[in-house]
Amino acid sequence: MSLLLFITVITLSLGITTSMTVEESKTLVGAAEDAGYTRVWLGEDIFHREVFTYLSLLAAGGSSIGLGVGVTSPYVRYKEVLAASAKAVSELSQGRFILGLGAGGLPEVERLTGSRPRKPVSVMEEAIKDLRERTGLSIYVGARGPRMLELAGRVADGVILSGPKRYLDRALEIVDEASEGRRVRKVLWNAFYLGENEALLSKVTEVMLQSMPPFAKDFMDRRDPERDLCVAGPPERVAREIRGFEKKGFDEVVIGPPYGETPESAIAEMGEIIGDRHKH
Repeated sequence: MSLLLFITVITLSLGITTSMTVEESKTLVGAAEDAGYTRVWLGEDIFHREVFTYLSLLAAGGSSIGLGVGVTSPYVRYKEVLAASAKAVSELSQGRFILGLGAGGLPEVERLTGSRPRKPVSVMEEAIKDLRERTGLSIYVGARGPRMLELAGRVADGVILSGPKRYLDRALEIVDEASEGRRVRKVLWNAFYLGENEALLSKVTEVMLQSMPPFAKDFMDRRDPERDLCVAGPPERVAREIRGFEKKGFDEVVIGPPYGETPESAIAEMGEIIGDRHKH
């Protein structure tokens, strides 16, 4: 049974990472909350700031916006530590927290731990089961390979996707087939830029390609990789793309990073665009 039977009205979330300063992120979170965004997803760069400390500072800052980690890896924390940290952030945020799990960037995990992650799908499935029992939290999976996508469809509450457009179509099919009609929320987190900046988008695309698994690369449009991997351009083009993702069955689109020439203005403008569209 296809999950397209569920009616989706797409919402916006803000994307930030632990490579950004907490003060910088607080400013952007405030702009997103003012613009009516649903949630803030914090991407973990394991060689920068500690993700749960960072989330705690955001949760304690008086905001009422939802929070999620997108994602942290069971390879870099003991499951007992993961559960305790997640429960603390959930309490601080008064239940507004989603735990996002993924195997992580495998080269980065290997550099941190000294060994290459083994059996990522089995490790992830065990971690999801254990952490759900320990915390009772909603768990989303950051997935790109076919077996991880299938796992997300079977056991996760949501899936966080990124990659080329044709790949996204196939990823949605895999998740839907594995879910057997169970509701799995779908989040798109590709690079985002409101406006024109070819040099920046080319640089961002190059970084995305470096970490992209072969399964996703097979779907690339080599003629225009920037358009294939980034939600970018003037407001009307971006709104049209987001409308297309909504029709495919996505529930959330993550805005940034990057954001636009002036991040706060880009965040606010996207809130107006999507808010106005929903009114009509």
